[in-house]
Amino acid sequence: MLPMNGDRVDRQRVEAVEVGARGQEAIWDMSHALVVEDGCTMRFFNSGDSVVARVEGRHQYVYEIKGDSVLLRSQETALSNLADSLPALKMVFPLTFGDSISSPIYYRGKYCGNNAIATAGIYSMVVDGEGTLILPDDTIRNVLRIHERFDTKMSVSPWAKEVVISADNDSLMRHVCDTYSWYSSDFRYPLAQITKDSFYNGANMTREDETAYLCPPATQLYALGDVRQQRQMQTPQTPNNIGGYGYNSYSNHNMNDKMLADKANAVAINVAKGHIDVTIPTNSGMISEVILSDLQGRVYGSSKGKIAHSFDTSRLPQGAYLLYVNDGENVRTERINVK
Repeated sequence: MLPMNGDRVDRQRVEAVEVGARGQEAIWDMSHALVVEDGCTMRFFNSGDSVVARVEGRHQYVYEIKGDSVLLRSQETALSNLADSLPALKMVFPLTFGDSISSPIYYRGKYCGNNAIATAGIYSMVVDGEGTLILPDDTIRNVLRIHERFDTKMSVSPWAKEVVISADNDSLMRHVCDTYSWYSSDFRYPLAQITKDSFYNGANMTREDETAYLCPPATQLYALGDVRQQRQMQTPQTPNNIGGYGYNSYSNHNMNDKMLADKANAVAINVAKGHIDVTIPTNSGMISEVILSDLQGRVYGSSKGKIAHSFDTSRLPQGAYLLYVNDGENVRTERINVK
């Protein structure tokens, strides 16, 4: 579920939605959420080795990926550019209910071109809920809710003098940003997200803003990189001129003991008792790859070759699994059942 180069996530901004309860067996009902804006897109692209940038409107966030961890390196808007020489730990994968992290924040940069800006504080994250998310067109079970909080204080001064601040200084303006995100192990990005921003001058709140987004399953990316509903997606053109590519998906949940023929690329998947066979035509002329994993992303087998791939499933627990198939030209992910 780490962010990947070329991903495009189309979201819908909705009217204010209650964040709901925390804890296990929670039910979050967003079925009546009213859409106020479509096309609120997030885009991701590589900006260096193990570095991914997220572009959202006029905001850009740059993340560094180290193993199973994601760190926030910098953030930029039309007015400010903030960077941290020691990036703040923002996420660790995988996550389960009750997991939490905390990381100090200290960013410095420029504001409006002529001023120095510095922020200091704490970032915290906790998986505070597990349950069912009810969307306008779908119901998703086994969902985790992640609550993130940035609690920072900020100082701005003329650029002539470098700003050095302390998070203990109560005279500074304070910004608290709470973000609630709902994740399913099937998808790489949140199905729903609510952000609440609160601004304080001393002990007095001066402004409070809230935004809420839905990312319906029909437009979502699978955790292993495909798209539901046979949807075609093209990666956006980025400042680094990264080329676009397409995703294809074909849904079939009754594949056991029969052959599924993919007419688009002639990949054949045979799911039978005790084994799975994948055949990719020789006229593709490229090295193909097939990966078998569970819904949490644990890999149980991988195979590289030109034509045939086979997996022994006789010792696997019964249940749902994912097949990631890359024929060298197209990528698809199939959800299958092992009995």
